[in-house]
Amino acid sequence: MASPVNAVSRYFSDRPDAEYACPTCKKGLLTPRQETFTKIEPSYSEAEHHREDWEPDWIRYRFTFTCVCSRKECGETAYVSGSGSVDRRYVEDDESEWYDYFRIRAFYPAPVLCSIPDKVSEKVASLLENSFSLYWVDVSAAANALRASLENLLDELQIPRTEKKAKGTTFRISLHRRLELWSKKQEEYAELCFALKEVGNLGSHGESVHDKHYFAALEIYGHVLAQLYENDAERMKELAKKIRSELKGLLGPL
Repeated sequence: MASPVNAVSRYFSDRPDAEYACPTCKKGLLTPRQETFTKIEPSYSEAEHHREDWEPDWIRYRFTFTCVCSRKECGETAYVSGSGSVDRRYVEDDESEWYDYFRIRAFYPAPVLCSIPDKVSEKVASLLENSFSLYWVDVSAAANALRASLENLLDELQIPRTEKKAKGTTFRISLHRRLELWSKKQEEYAELCFALKEVGNLGSHGESVHDKHYFAALEIYGHVLAQLYENDAERMKELAKKIRSELKGLLGPL
């Protein structure tokens, strides 16, 4: 079964310390190499230090660092970059201090955010992996890529993309309608994916998607994929149904 999805933050303070699931071996963790962490303050930001009203929170940073997979036999190396600033935090006795605050904006190769069963088609998996990459850049775009993966999953399940009107004209149907058609076959999984569709719609319409909603949709999708491609109970049920259907034609009612 798929592992639970754990939300991964794009933010960190002072220095990178989070570990990320390796996309290459799927077993190790991409661990930041602290000696590679480099931050710079661009000249335009440094120039503002001379202003009388300057405050530390005017500072802007650019940073890079590398991560290496914890499994030596894998050794994957990922490159991370982004932006940063300075903010104030409270410490003991209600006193405050300035600290560096960073946002990751690019991560290659992107960490795994949700396990993908081996039997999933290359197209469905590729679009899901694209969503992992886009998360670091734009979570709304990541949600849209997740929606695209779902559309292709429905293709794999032979859920039609078109229907015919009364006059015989063929027209393209919405993802919502496709999920309704899927619900007639596998209601439990289809019903779960309506929530995923709503999150994906926000991304496709240019609306802002919150991280918590993206990861919730990702967890739903990971569960559905695991049930479809790794659930032996479901597979046995389908196999038994197929055998009974075939035998019924040969032996008649028993």
